[in-house]
Amino acid sequence: MISSELLEQFKLCIADIIIQFIADDNVGLLVPDSHYPFLVNQGQPDLCIRVHYGPLPELKLEKKLFNSGAVWALYRSNGAYEITFSSDIRGASPYQVAVINSNFSTGDLYVRPINDSERRIKSGKNSNSDFPVVAPTAYPLDEVFMANLLSRGRGVEFHACGVRTRGQGMIFTGTSGAGKSTISRLWQGKKDATVLSDERIIVRWIDGKFWMFGTPWYSDAAALSPERAPLENIFLINHSPDNYTLPLRASDAASRLFVRCFPTFWDEAGLAYTLGLISQITEKVPCYELGFVPDESVLDFVNEINPGGGRIEAQPE
Repeated sequence: MISSELLEQFKLCIADIIIQFIADDNVGLLVPDSHYPFLVNQGQPDLCIRVHYGPLPELKLEKKLFNSGAVWALYRSNGAYEITFSSDIRGASPYQVAVINSNFSTGDLYVRPINDSERRIKSGKNSNSDFPVVAPTAYPLDEVFMANLLSRGRGVEFHACGVRTRGQGMIFTGTSGAGKSTISRLWQGKKDATVLSDERIIVRWIDGKFWMFGTPWYSDAAALSPERAPLENIFLINHSPDNYTLPLRASDAASRLFVRCFPTFWDEAGLAYTLGLISQITEKVPCYELGFVPDESVLDFVNEINPGGGRIEAQPE
């Protein structure tokens, strides 16, 4: 759902990383309800994007770095990044293009109108004017931005449910269908428990420890929080007729976690950073395979593994 309130600019703070969007003259910005908890007023942006509405600029598209096979593709042109977003329902040409500088700190987003009346509403500030309306965080733009920002020494995003309970953080990660949303729904409403996300969790090394952060993306269970927690345990989950845990060696856990993250395959340095960070995470944070029965018994089972909410010692290599 998208709020009807028009903004001239806004800042999103996700995992202590700030992305700012600034509207060009006579452009209104819309923010999805899922992103509202992540809005902030203060802080220097890590990435600042100016949003334009109208004809797309002439693109060089010199070197294709990556093609998602779906909506977006990434190019390197004259030292800058060009990200095109296309959809069959919007015609052959890209419907929007982002042009970002070489260190991924500033850029421009250009949004192409489909027709003269597309998404124009009355502005509350000036009822005599019609303003084009842009939702700059529409899928998958802000996640593409975040993947690039994280790979530059900031952290890693996992396909995971994250829960903070008794002040400690636990990640339940798995591929689609493994049970992340189920785990999330079981934790929701429990005393001393907060579900930070049921689908996307960011992990960063800050002040001598690993922290997990909630994100605004893809919540089947309506579980979204901008909060964070110190990361104490990682569970790689699957459905099972019985609840069980199997301690994992760091090397085994790292290989499994890599296929559950969002690496920048197009960036050799960023990919190396992500691999190294995952290795550090699995060396410092205990990792377990968790088979679970999809009822509340798994919550007691996990709590009994770590009743004090403290660190479980990792298994030696």
